[in-house]
Amino acid sequence: MPEKNGKFDCILASKKKEAEGITTLKFKPKRADKISFIPGQFIFVYLKNESGLKGKPYTISSIPDDKFLSVTVKKAGEFSTALHNLAIGESVTIGEPTGRFFPEEKNEELVFLAAGIGVAPFVSIIRNYAKKGLLKNKKIHLFYSNKTKKDIAFFDELNGISDKNKNQRIFYYLTRQKIKDSRIKEFKRIDAESIRDKLGCFENKDYFICGSMDFVSDIRRAILNEGVEKQNIHIESFY
Repeated sequence: MPEKNGKFDCILASKKKEAEGITTLKFKPKRADKISFIPGQFIFVYLKNESGLKGKPYTISSIPDDKFLSVTVKKAGEFSTALHNLAIGESVTIGEPTGRFFPEEKNEELVFLAAGIGVAPFVSIIRNYAKKGLLKNKKIHLFYSNKTKKDIAFFDELNGISDKNKNQRIFYYLTRQKIKDSRIKEFKRIDAESIRDKLGCFENKDYFICGSMDFVSDIRRAILNEGVEKQNIHIESFY
């Protein structure tokens, strides 16, 4: 349960590099209380400064069964750099999990469209489905765009889950590099034609889009033009 002010005091337990400039930070609450959340939600992480606490939102990349809370952060500014520079054992304040960017139980075929660090909510959702054996009942198509291979976060983990679960497929896209890799076959931006080619059709699926505002806007517009209903599109974007 949260503290009275809706925030938790946590310590940084570990750090792990996931890709170029991308690190996962694992936090443990100072109290023994478990933080409840739904995979796909986000939290505000607060750091102290001269005027008090300054916070920014980050999607949770861990799963509810974990004994920690993790966020995966791309170094892209002063605040994210400060998070990357935190030392093990340092304290931060974390707000209550929030947001509605997650599939409902009734959603059987899911299309995840991610750019860069926008993959974080999908990692949490996929990890949770894999842990609970739910990938037997759901089809997941993950479209994941990055500039180069070194920018791909969770590459080995996602491939491992996909190899063990035939209902999960991953399509990698690189926009600034062409390489020989059996896992990576698309060297362009994600577009409607490519999505249709992989899915066969756009009907009877729920679409979740996460990435920069431009990426989310472009993909949303593209699939709307293909006849996908607005109620079947769920978005989350960042600056």
